[in-house]
Amino acid sequence: MPALILNSKTAQRRRLEKITSFELGRPRARMGNPNTGIGEVIVQPQYDIYFAAQNQALTLLNLFSLQQGATYNFMGVTAFAKGPGHTTLVQAGMLDSSYTFVIRALSVFCTGLQGTAGFLRYEDANNFLTSYMELDVNHRPYFSGFGYMLPGGGGALQSGVGTLTAPQSSCSTMNGLPASKNMYPLPGGIMINPQENFTFIINPTLNAGGTPSMLATVAPTAANPANGLSAWVRFDGTLIRVA
Repeated sequence: MPALILNSKTAQRRRLEKITSFELGRPRARMGNPNTGIGEVIVQPQYDIYFAAQNQALTLLNLFSLQQGATYNFMGVTAFAKGPGHTTLVQAGMLDSSYTFVIRALSVFCTGLQGTAGFLRYEDANNFLTSYMELDVNHRPYFSGFGYMLPGGGGALQSGVGTLTAPQSSCSTMNGLPASKNMYPLPGGIMINPQENFTFIINPTLNAGGTPSMLATVAPTAANPANGLSAWVRFDGTLIRVA
């Protein structure tokens, strides 16, 4: 059988293209069919909520289990559809397909119930921040501790005001000083790979004195109303997605 002879002018050499780390996320025009699968890296925290109304018992909740559009109706809060101001997830329990996230730090921000324009009572904040919390990725724990260990990482500082006859007890909307870098660092980071399940567990039912409840609507004086609780748990880090 005669040997197949390729014309050097028409022969093509196929090989995998190489890119430098500098080119990652910066697609450039190439000869022929462009590669649309180059990943881009952006700073985009992942977050979810723990909301509770006045005079309601705090319950166990697995955050990042309800995506945008799902109904939040826990702990006496008037049911509402979660939006981008409540969580970054668009599918339950995991990132978008082909997305990867590296958690660099953790933080917890808490204030009065969203929309009440009121302070968070110190007693309510104390019960919440001394509750057990855990970060799990694919059913493996990467943080086990309490809310007071996780600073808020930003926000406005509130303080109590009033008189001796009408004291007003409130606490900072922050857990810790209102500094953007005031978070719980995770050296080396924690990787959440595409389609991996992850959750952040908040479990006040483990408290030694029993499950705590939010203060009633007005307690102890009309000058010092309770305003419920809004808490955002944030994973600070970098999101890697297909461009």
